Amino acid sequence: MAIRSRMLDRSYNTLPQPMSDLNNTPLIDVLLVLLVMIIISIPIAAHKLDVGLPGPPRPGDAPPTYETVSLVVQQNGAVLWNGESVSRQQLDARLAAAAAQPEMPLIRFEPEANASYDASVQVINAVADAHLDKFAFIGNERYREFDAE
Repeated sequence: MAIRSRMLDRSYNTLPQPMSDLNNTPLIDVLLVLLVMIIISIPIAAHKLDVGLPGPPRPGDAPPTYETVSLVVQQNGAVLWNGESVSRQQLDARLAAAAAQPEMPLIRFEPEANASYDASVQVINAVADAHLDKFAFIGNERYREFDAE
């Protein structure tokens, strides 16, 4: 019985097979060059908004004096107008009277720390509906570190 080797049955090809994989390196290089070109061609943001800021007061000019109204929203939902409790109708009437004045008063809004957000928003909306321009939030710096204890 003759022994036959398996090595003799194999055929060896010395020519390399063509690559079936796509070479991604040149594609990535081209995309990076395009990305750099797009970034370079985008103009620098030149959008600006000129805002006239008030300068320092001139000597001899008196600071403007406004009538001030203190609006406080209490924790129980009550609204105080200069320390006096007012209803919603009274608040609307007083705001309308303040808007009718030739020099509108400065409305200083100061809700208490645990005041209802809804009640505060209703007061702010009432001031906005009365078209009062001079409105300021007072005392917010006290709540900067809310619940920090």
